[in-house]
Amino acid sequence: MTKADAAPTGPVASWQRALAVSAAALALLATPAFAQSASSVTPESFQPRLQNLAGSVVFSGNTGTQAPAGSEQIGITLSGVTLEGAFPQMAAANAALETRLTRGRIPVSELFEASAELEAAYAQAGYVLARVVLPQQTLRDGGNLRISVVDGFVESVDVSRTPPEIRRRIEALTGPLVDRPGMTRTQLERQLLLAGDVSGVALGSALATGSRPGGTVIALDPQFRKITGFVGFDNFAPPELGSIAPDDLEGVVIHSGFELNSMLGYGETFYGRMAASPHGLLSDDPRYRVFALGAVVPVGASGLAVNVELTTSDTTPDNKAQPTRSSFDRQSFRLIYPWIRSRQMNLTTQLMLDRQKDEMRPLTGGLPAFYRDETTVLRFGGNLSYSHEDGAYSTAGAVLSRGIDALGARSAAEAARSNVPLSRAGADAEFSKLVLSANHERALGERFSLDVTGRLQSSFGDPLVTAEQFSIAGPNELSAFDSGDLRGDSGWVIRAELSQPRPVKLRGADYVFSPYVFAGVGQVRIEQPTTLEQAKESANAFGVGIDLISQTGSRFRSNSLRLEYGRGERKHGSDNSRVSLSGNFRF
Repeated sequence: MTKADAAPTGPVASWQRALAVSAAALALLATPAFAQSASSVTPESFQPRLQNLAGSVVFSGNTGTQAPAGSEQIGITLSGVTLEGAFPQMAAANAALETRLTRGRIPVSELFEASAELEAAYAQAGYVLARVVLPQQTLRDGGNLRISVVDGFVESVDVSRTPPEIRRRIEALTGPLVDRPGMTRTQLERQLLLAGDVSGVALGSALATGSRPGGTVIALDPQFRKITGFVGFDNFAPPELGSIAPDDLEGVVIHSGFELNSMLGYGETFYGRMAASPHGLLSDDPRYRVFALGAVVPVGASGLAVNVELTTSDTTPDNKAQPTRSSFDRQSFRLIYPWIRSRQMNLTTQLMLDRQKDEMRPLTGGLPAFYRDETTVLRFGGNLSYSHEDGAYSTAGAVLSRGIDALGARSAAEAARSNVPLSRAGADAEFSKLVLSANHERALGERFSLDVTGRLQSSFGDPLVTAEQFSIAGPNELSAFDSGDLRGDSGWVIRAELSQPRPVKLRGADYVFSPYVFAGVGQVRIEQPTTLEQAKESANAFGVGIDLISQTGSRFRSNSLRLEYGRGERKHGSDNSRVSLSGNFRF
């Protein structure tokens, strides 16, 4: 079968291909349409947040046995201490207790104090359910003291208040805790936090004494919503893609999304996302439109999950000089596993396979596409988060991507045999790139907060197709420029934001009002640039803004509004000033 973009052979065909490619390149570089390709304004993923990092597990602080009144006035000398049921992992703490109690004459009250401190040491080491008790015994001077360490265990998990839609999933996650010997805080936290991560769930829990010695009952009280979602808006897109508002607001784009939670009773979620300009939303040539559908399905009780996502994006920039139509389609498969899940630290990895098609063509019929990329990309990524003791919060991420010439990928050699080139000269279906990111948030005194974020990409010296390039312009980085602008094969960007959050009341409702200042700087590099491109581009942005965040008291509802003025400067090209407005309302 002959392909649609197949070209005739011979000298005439060679000249036709050369002219077509040259015309396409000049058209793209002479207009801003290239920066507004569908792939350049499509997020890398629409996956819902998989972990509720605001969750916590509370353990009882009552330890040991209270010393009887007046026992501090009675002395005793012990010949030895017998620890029954002591954990071998706590050998040092066990020996310290024996040394302390056999050092000579001590007050009787110290027997109880030492037992309580040993229980606290067990809890500090993670054995939060272990109990240290003084069993009933007759003790005289020179006698041997018996102390029992009861290996605490989860006697049962009370799910009576759990909605039926999620009960099976919650039982699967908490079931491994029941009657498990030597239970540690890490093991207990992991399974309870995984239960709180079930889509549509806000989990409350409490610990109570069980009916058996050392037994603990975990009572769960989850809130659940079958359907969650959000609506929002912003003007981050270039005005050529948005619904044209006043000049200072540029292009306005509407966002919406939904999650269908545990409809099948397995803890799964089906989700949809849309971002679009109202202009031509349902037409064949929309100004800007992105649709995504996906599902996250848990596998077993360890936290393993599978994510499948389909994305389609279309842009038709308002550019009468060179009208173009760009489309981007992506099919993604992701395997997700949380290696560490705790209140303080979390480490999650993802193994991903993306199948992508990116094409731009003139609106004028009969002409070949300016370019068409078809790539198959294997990615491996990891995300680490850490809550510091002083309340600061840090995250770090890394994604290594490798393009493979398989599953329908379109190579440079194949493109050279047709009238339709790849989007970038020198790019190919096989490539490698590495993306690193980091963020740190902390309070500065009692009035200010600091948020620093950074990101970098390396293409290891090779040109990349458009969809894999790196942009330093966007709402969380150099926000004074249009999203998707300032692109390159490699680059880096850093942004710092200093805010002063304060509680306010508006019409009887509670909000956090947070004025801020920001500054950012970054650079991108293009490998094998054309004569109309700069090999390096540096830029910076600075400005002021305000955040208004509602305090709804709900674990599901949240509203936020951001207004910002920024000034952007770049080494090559025009500087830019813009007013950015965005809002998000989750229900």
